[in-house]
Amino acid sequence: MKKLTIVERWNAKSPKFFKKLKGYALSVGGSAAAVLVANTSMSLNLNAILINVLGYVIAACVAIAGTAKLTKEDPQ
Repeated sequence: MKKLTIVERWNAKSPKFFKKLKGYALSVGGSAAAVLVANTSMSLNLNAILINVLGYVIAACVAIAGTAKLTKEDPQ
């Protein structure tokens, strides 16, 4: 079995499930980032715990979307 490089995996076609997963992760992460930016620019003074949670949500979504992007469809 040939080992794939990161570039080959990035350019390979992803399975349908992982395409949907990547879309959901980007939606949730984008929403969390929007709330974080709105808090900073509009001085909403949201709770510090919420701000910390938003940071973790963004990091988790980036990790999920990146992993989903690097999956490769199995040719059958």
